[in-house]
Amino acid sequence: MKCKFLTAGPWGLCLLLLAACSLAEDVTDEGSKQLIGRTWVAEELSGRPTADGITSTLVVSQDGRVSGQAGCNGYFGSVIIDGAGMSFGNLGATRKACPEPMMTQENSLLAALDNTRGYRLEEGDLLLLGGAGDVLARFVESSA
Repeated sequence: MKCKFLTAGPWGLCLLLLAACSLAEDVTDEGSKQLIGRTWVAEELSGRPTADGITSTLVVSQDGRVSGQAGCNGYFGSVIIDGAGMSFGNLGATRKACPEPMMTQENSLLAALDNTRGYRLEEGDLLLLGGAGDVLARFVESSA
C-alpha cells in the first residue's frame, strides 16, 4: 500500500510547514499576550466567591507552562491558547492535606482548569470558560 502523503511532493511539504507556522503564531496572538507573565488571582470558582484568606493563583508563561497556588498546594502543567480557545494539560500538584475550606477551593480550581475550553477577557478580568461557554472561574490581575 502506497502512502499518498509521502508522494505529495514539495507542495505538500510546503503546506505542512505553513500550517505549523500558523499554529505557532496563534499562541502569541494579541489576546494571549495580555495573559502571559501576569499573576491572576481567583475571585470566583464555579460561580461562588473564593474563601476569605485563601489565595488561588494562575500564571501563564511564554513557553506554554502554567503554574500557581491552588489554595493549599502548588500546581503546574501546560497550557494551549488558540485564539479564544484555551486548554490545560499535564496538570500536577503537590499533595499535602489541608483543612477546609482550602481543600474545597483547591479542588474547585483544579476542576475548572481541567474543564477549560476557552477564555475571555472582560473588564480586566480573566474568565475561564467551559465547552458551552459557561464561566468556570473568574480571575483578577494581582496588584502585588
